[in-house]
Amino acid sequence: MAAKQPRTKAKSPCQAMGMKILAGSNKEKALALQQLTEDLLDELGYFDFRAKLSPTGLAIDLKARHLSGSHRLYCHGRTIAHEIRLDELRKVHRRYVQERRRDKRLAGVFFSLSGFHPTATTWFSRLDSAARGDYHLFGVDKISALLRRAKLVSSPEQILHTIECRVMAELGARNLVFAAGRFYWVFLIHAKKGAAYLVLDAHGSPVSRHVAQSIKRMDTSLKGKRVLDLQAREKVLLVLAEAGQKNIEFLAREAKEPLTDLREVIQGLLHEGFLTAEPAGQPRWRCDRYSIKPEFDVFLCLARQFLDSSQRFKFIRSNFAVQMLVAGLLPYLEERFHLKLSEEDRSWLPKFLAVSPSALSYALFAPTDHFLSAWQELESRLLPSQEKDRLRSQHLSKLYSDLLLRYASDLQDSRFDEVLRHKGVRGHLYRITAKASSADELFFTMKGESYFTLSGPPAAGAVAAKGAGPVTGPDGDTALNNGKALLHMQEFDYAVELFDRAIRDLKDPNKLLEAWNCKGACLLHQKRHSAAITCFNEALRYNGNYKEAWLNKAACLKELGDSNGAIRCAKRALEIDPSYDHARDFLRSV
Repeated sequence: MAAKQPRTKAKSPCQAMGMKILAGSNKEKALALQQLTEDLLDELGYFDFRAKLSPTGLAIDLKARHLSGSHRLYCHGRTIAHEIRLDELRKVHRRYVQERRRDKRLAGVFFSLSGFHPTATTWFSRLDSAARGDYHLFGVDKISALLRRAKLVSSPEQILHTIECRVMAELGARNLVFAAGRFYWVFLIHAKKGAAYLVLDAHGSPVSRHVAQSIKRMDTSLKGKRVLDLQAREKVLLVLAEAGQKNIEFLAREAKEPLTDLREVIQGLLHEGFLTAEPAGQPRWRCDRYSIKPEFDVFLCLARQFLDSSQRFKFIRSNFAVQMLVAGLLPYLEERFHLKLSEEDRSWLPKFLAVSPSALSYALFAPTDHFLSAWQELESRLLPSQEKDRLRSQHLSKLYSDLLLRYASDLQDSRFDEVLRHKGVRGHLYRITAKASSADELFFTMKGESYFTLSGPPAAGAVAAKGAGPVTGPDGDTALNNGKALLHMQEFDYAVELFDRAIRDLKDPNKLLEAWNCKGACLLHQKRHSAAITCFNEALRYNGNYKEAWLNKAACLKELGDSNGAIRCAKRALEIDPSYDHARDFLRSV
């Protein structure tokens, strides 16, 4: 009978995402609703909040002012079990209309965590502009998008991908819940052993059993359902990936989890085909020795789970990952990208990928359709062999440059140094050359002969890490320079992280001025205008005559609807430098 293989994908949930506020009492729920509402409005550029809670604790009325000073806001928020019906929407909108008679620039918003009934949205969409005013409905989708924009939660698609990498069962209802000041994703699971549920934090990391049970106590829909402990599963898999074949008592000590909880976890992993068990006495569940099945398909399943998680560096340095990369990486990549790698590429590429989780994840799982279609088109062209070789090299360099970008992001992580020390590497500097292939396009070549190892055996475990000195990231100057490079490459998230590090470490006022302005430029590109203005104000604190910061601030104010403020800032930039053409062009466009 064929060995059981782990499945790689769970069934997608058929139900739409819901949102809830969980708390022990209506009063606590009211305070949570107020906090959530103010966080959402802050992302929209409002401040000076004045809230009034309803006696039931399920609704809030709130007034605020916009940072641009151009208008005020009337906000109503509600968290109830059912969608907002037509009569409820009419009642709240009527109050807004009454307020707007006193202030024609008053904007309004209705936040509903349970969404709006179709009859209500149909009625609202048929209102003419005069009757509707500057009023907006925010249901689950818009609130979720706003939370993602504020970096408070990951997207539902990312969370679903995280679940599919971990759970081999049918998924049921899903909810984004706000509890104790934090966001959690709660999924129902339809398993053979009965209904279960799992909980992830806002960005997709498994939470502890204690947190999951706290959520259950506040959510009546979870009553009678067992918790699926993803955090304990991760601990077991990571211990076995490093330590090899072990019994459950060893796993309990290393994972710091109760034996009874781990017994259920291990049975699940055996059933799903991730583990094998070798009999070693009675009772079997206690004496059997468990190990991860040494097959490349199993490695791919675990790599999909761990390489994008907070445990990516721990997984990539494990003995199991190293063995699987040696055994199956190159044939897998050659089949996946339809390539025949040169001997030189075969010598350096595995070493390169073995220290960079982000680059390895891209090589293993990124879509290949565009690469393959371009490669097939190239191979079908009738060209001289020398020209075809040049184009092949250019095409392959696109893949290498994509890997290099992800390698560079890992290089900023302090844990990268720990991986190198664990592998006994003292230098990992690849010679990277940009070559002009045409007037419009560059391509990269990468050489791996600079991979040096320490004399003697590789370091292992905590002892080696301890003796190697403190783990540090790049200094402030390096972070600033790398951040500026990533800004020009439009990798804004990575760039912001580096500018934050530079701001924290640098002392030179001129460099701090540059770091604040560059960070603001990233946020401006991401349309996070209020946060960008804060950065430009910090830059101007170091030099009030910095024309670029004044013009960048003007661009933000224009996007926020403050045309007068934008004009003032652009004129100030032009006063500093009368020949500043960008400021003059901006004033013509306002």
